[in-house]
Amino acid sequence: MMNNYPYSENELLEIASKFNKHLKGHFDTLKNACPRIDQNFIYRFKALFYEARIHHSTRDKEQNTQELKLDLIHLAERARSLFLTIRFYIQKAFPYDYKMWEAYEYCEIEKVINDYTSLSACLEGFIKLINEKRHELITANCPENSMIEIIELSKQINDKHDELTNHLKKIEKSNKTHQTNLNELFKLMEIVNETALKCLQNEPETLKVLTFPSQL
Repeated sequence: MMNNYPYSENELLEIASKFNKHLKGHFDTLKNACPRIDQNFIYRFKALFYEARIHHSTRDKEQNTQELKLDLIHLAERARSLFLTIRFYIQKAFPYDYKMWEAYEYCEIEKVINDYTSLSACLEGFIKLINEKRHELITANCPENSMIEIIELSKQINDKHDELTNHLKKIEKSNKTHQTNLNELFKLMEIVNETALKCLQNEPETLKVLTFPSQL
């Protein structure tokens, strides 16, 4: 969603803060000049201003996003290490089965580790093979705990990816709501600005805090 104001978000909130601080003290004058500026108008202005300011000052969402991404990277790196270990025992257990080698030796997990869809597909096929060939792999001395761990890791990777996806969707929704609030706040500020210019010309100091900066 596009913004409808000619300011940065910081600038808009700074101006809104001045409006918010002085609206109540000049409410009667403004209301007499513009009936739209009633008590509900003041309540709505304050609510939009405080909601926008709280959203603007919150950095936890960004930190959570980075933490989730790092968690996913660490899980994928561990899965990569186990993949390489088990792949060695696949080759050992099936020394002449080149088709099997091609399916999993060239899965190229190193390349897909940052691509969740490809990584998930690679691990899904790999785990299917482990489940089907567990006896042969154990006979080849493949550590059973490694096979168990990579199966568990695959589920953890899927769960963590879902958590990250849902988190990003919530942020996107929150950002859209925030932008809508800023746009609505600016429309209310325009009403205050226009009204103040009409009725506060004899109060230059008040006019400064209830109108947009003159250079803009």
